[in-house]
Amino acid sequence: MIIIHKTHSKMDLIELFNCLSVYIPKTLIKQEIIGNIPQYISSAKYNDKVQDVCELIDILKSKTKKQRPNLKLKNLIMLKAKRVVKYCSSNHQLSSDTYLCHEDVYHDVMFIASYGDISTVRKACYLYNESPFCINHINPILSDDKIKELTNKRLIKKNKVFGLKSKQGKVILTFN
Repeated sequence: MIIIHKTHSKMDLIELFNCLSVYIPKTLIKQEIIGNIPQYISSAKYNDKVQDVCELIDILKSKTKKQRPNLKLKNLIMLKAKRVVKYCSSNHQLSSDTYLCHEDVYHDVMFIASYGDISTVRKACYLYNESPFCINHINPILSDDKIKELTNKRLIKKNKVFGLKSKQGKVILTFN
């Protein structure tokens, strides 16, 4: 029997096997899905995302890449991200409202960077990296799903075609 890491949700398992052309009904509970994993593995059609059985088993045994902070942790992340944004928008001035030293900002950005799926965290990291007091360049860590979503949004914005038409002809203007 294969041991599945507890961070994988029911929907994570369904999506993973859906990419491998294995249909899993959503009516099953997580324990039933885990019990049927050997059958799903044998009927899977491997592709670029998952190339063979060993890689699939490694994915199932390792922690999921999706970020799911609980409510208390998410509130803490949001608070720190908002403080960094406020610090950057107030011209990087140290004050009792934001930070007392620049190293504290760096430590907060390092803490929140692992939750890059949250848009405020991405904004805080971007603003911090533009700061003249930036100690190290910090990129937020994104899950694969969020990377796909952001690239799709960029493509949609990039493919905008503005409908400006120009015609030649006579124009008559009258003034009263």
